[in-house]
Amino acid sequence: MKEEKTKRMKTSLLLFFLLSYGQVWLLYGLYEGLGITFSMDPGQAGGVLYLAGAAAPMIAAILVTAIAKGRQGITGLFRRSFHWRFPPVWYLAAVAIPLAVTALSTLAAIGFNDARVPQRWFSPVFGWGFLGFFLIYDGLGEEIGWRGFALPRLQTLLGPVGASVALGCIWALWHLPLFFMEGSFQYGDSILVYIYLLTCWSVVMTLLVNKARGSVLVAILFHETANFIAFTMHCPQMHYYLVIWGLAAAVSVVFLPGSKQTARMVDPY
Repeated sequence: MKEEKTKRMKTSLLLFFLLSYGQVWLLYGLYEGLGITFSMDPGQAGGVLYLAGAAAPMIAAILVTAIAKGRQGITGLFRRSFHWRFPPVWYLAAVAIPLAVTALSTLAAIGFNDARVPQRWFSPVFGWGFLGFFLIYDGLGEEIGWRGFALPRLQTLLGPVGASVALGCIWALWHLPLFFMEGSFQYGDSILVYIYLLTCWSVVMTLLVNKARGSVLVAILFHETANFIAFTMHCPQMHYYLVIWGLAAAVSVVFLPGSKQTARMVDPY
């Protein structure tokens, strides 16, 4: 019975990852094939494709759940993802951690390297209306899939640390097409640094989700606070930022619960 459940879990995960990746590479093919210019403006073709890609993990999670469990399974997925009765401190932590890391890395750059904060350190790249919409949309589109669907299954198979590292790498590589699209935030960046950063985020997010009893709400808050910082703030000397995120991930590992405890938190089919 246990072996059969493990096999179903692995099959559902594989299908979920294939669908999540397949959607973004299909959209990238449309970009290239139709000669569409990258954009995040929903009024342009590039923006429509970008928004479609941002929802790929949620769409994949819904499709795989529907195949395995039907409408009842989809209801269960969203009920588990959005339950909100957990200690309020974890709502606060989800927002405070990215802000604290940014503040500490900025102070380190100033204190150790005499760095100067850019004169326009706060400069949103989008209008406030679209920024607010995008942060909510992006959080829902990604985290229902990554942390709502994939994380509980990966924790059952790999334990919380193994699941965090695996999901961080998979999550980072899912963004790979953006590294080839001129004008995207990832264009020209190092994919290895990106994998490292998102793996650190993934470890911290696993701790938050586990402490919130499997709720994805904390993951959405964390994800979009980090995105808000990226879209609005300009911080000096990136290497301090990366070091402090590594420390945050290391501290999170210490407080992650054991694999048996996490396996009981959610009962994925």
